[in-house]
Amino acid sequence: MLARSLLASLLVAVLAAPALAWRFSYGAATANRVAAGQGTFPRVVVISTPAESPFRWVVSMPQRRLAAIDANGTLWIFEIAQTSLSIIGRYGDAASPDGPPVAVSLGEGRPGVVCVSREGLLLVWQDGALRAFDVGAPLSRLTFPVPVVLDGKGWDDLVAVAADGAVVLIGGLLSAPRVVARAEVRALPDARITLGSLDGSGELHALVLTDPTDRYPHGALGHKLEATSVAVIAVGSNALSIRGRYVVPEPAVLEDLIPMVLPIGEGRRPGVVVVKSAPRQGSSILVLGWRDAGLEFLAEGPVFGQKNRWVHVIGAADLSGDGIPELIAVNTPHLTGVLVAYNRRAALFLWRSSSRGLGGRNDGHSSSEALSSPISSWRMWTVTASSISWSPTGARSTSSSP
Repeated sequence: MLARSLLASLLVAVLAAPALAWRFSYGAATANRVAAGQGTFPRVVVISTPAESPFRWVVSMPQRRLAAIDANGTLWIFEIAQTSLSIIGRYGDAASPDGPPVAVSLGEGRPGVVCVSREGLLLVWQDGALRAFDVGAPLSRLTFPVPVVLDGKGWDDLVAVAADGAVVLIGGLLSAPRVVARAEVRALPDARITLGSLDGSGELHALVLTDPTDRYPHGALGHKLEATSVAVIAVGSNALSIRGRYVVPEPAVLEDLIPMVLPIGEGRRPGVVVVKSAPRQGSSILVLGWRDAGLEFLAEGPVFGQKNRWVHVIGAADLSGDGIPELIAVNTPHLTGVLVAYNRRAALFLWRSSSRGLGGRNDGHSSSEALSSPISSWRMWTVTASSISWSPTGARSTSSSP
């Protein structure tokens, strides 16, 4: 029910406030999954559509559409009507079920979808046709390409994790996609690439978790390999270059898939947020900052004091209205599920408030994207709103009675 409710909230945002619709399974390109605002949904219509197997991934597209991948690897394209979901594309056993689809731009007014096949090919859907491309290197089937706009072009290029652990830049998406640059970083096979600018120059940075190890075999994310470093890669026209790397000291690991780029503390400068875990301490939130052309330690949250206790970071938002963002996380989502907000105080993150009874993931599944992924249902459920009131945080919101 929690998964269905959160999926419903996403679709309401798609219909009533397109700026809130995310084309990534982990929220915004920075991986911040907090949509700041307040409002109500007084009148809703529930829509569902059947499938042969559970839907694992759902993302939003322009033009009131959704892209989904089920457990069999079927790629679905839906169009949202007032009272129904119309299937406008269905491609059986085409995609890897272990990585989500993502919406891309293939030119002005030409939306598309990309994902990875079981064989590591790039799949591109547009205008009712699905095509497969060998881009010059097999892609990891456990993750997905991330779209980037370079040189003011009207279409996307892609940054992706290759099967051999390199991060690759794929150009030519409109005609013949191909790898045009590589960065040899030994990325996790299921690493999610996030985007941001860390140094204030406007240079686009891709962040990815790298250098796998098995020295902390907790398996909270569905496997026994965890990262020991996070790499920062500059993305330019036909070029990738490694700008920096932070290595966590032994015996700790980075028990995460997604390095988040979030506003941290006063001044709202971007920081890199990851989950650090160690055998005797369990997990804690680790925040890194860009200083002197490299990543450095900025702050760390409290540890659990017990191994195999994980924290799921959701994002950052100014919850108190003082202009200073709080970090929002779910502690032990597979156990008690405590939603916690943290404030930064110098090199520490301190508890501010909490709420119990939330779960952030299914234990043993390699997904830390969002509370609603994967969608463990054999039907596609959605909610549309005939009336919605939504306003930025701090503004007054009004609505009619249900």
